[in-house]
Amino acid sequence: MTGPAKKASEWAGRAERGSPLLIRFIVWVARTIGRGTARLLLHPISLYFLIMAPNARRHSRDYLRRIDGDKAGIAAIYGHIHCFAATILDRVFFLTDRFDVFDLTFDGLEAIDRAAADGRGAILLGAHFGSFDAMRALARKRPDLRLKVLMHEGPDGRVAAALNRINPELADTVIPLGRPESMLRVGEWLRDGGAIGILGDRVPAGDKTVRLPFLGEGAGFPISPWILASVTGAPVVMFAGVYQGGNRYMIRFRYLAERVRRVRGGDPAAVAMDLTRYVETLEDWVWDHPKNWFNFYDFWH
Repeated sequence: MTGPAKKASEWAGRAERGSPLLIRFIVWVARTIGRGTARLLLHPISLYFLIMAPNARRHSRDYLRRIDGDKAGIAAIYGHIHCFAATILDRVFFLTDRFDVFDLTFDGLEAIDRAAADGRGAILLGAHFGSFDAMRALARKRPDLRLKVLMHEGPDGRVAAALNRINPELADTVIPLGRPESMLRVGEWLRDGGAIGILGDRVPAGDKTVRLPFLGEGAGFPISPWILASVTGAPVVMFAGVYQGGNRYMIRFRYLAERVRRVRGGDPAAVAMDLTRYVETLEDWVWDHPKNWFNFYDFWH
């Protein structure tokens, strides 16, 4: 494994080792003192990571300079980390369906209606941008839409275990990647008209990529979500739960592809056009909400 795939894998491994303790602590705080008071702790937590996580700090700075140039100083890096910490706290509330604590707005819901029109299911393709868990709020607007999430369990599954303690019913909404039966379950779910949520901006081990311009430089994006869409015939809708400060989230959707053409032999060129639409949309959204970009590693190399 080389390049972006290796670095994304290493980042995921480090996050997996640290996240369960942080998640358990945040769960305890949120449930004991509530969201409003718990948010006061985001400042010391963000300051701690600003000081004690030099790699994340460096990569945040390098990313923010793509947006703001030399204006991306220590205050901007702190704001970036604080935004990430806020979405981690809010996972507790999204994963327990406490949507009442948020001020939610929706943009592009017609994309969901279009995708669901012919009963082929839908692939909701996200990124490490904003809150992926905010997708659950879609149930308020489209209660008939049935959703499962396709995700990696991580090296030892501790994050999944920690999240399942928040809400034991979560296990029924997740299809783990990497198991022999995973794609069979995905295909059955889509054929039954359900939706599959998946992230599309980090390269799993062994995945093929297409390198496309993103924020001024080429970056590798995985083709596996597009192969899934090609094989199943499901339409693709892009999704993001954009954090806007305080208790405000904007849930955004954009229709990307009605049907991805057949990919033979895992040929990356076959999905380049559809993948380009995804990358261009992600870039647009990142420019609109730069603090919501949460890939704290060297994404471009």
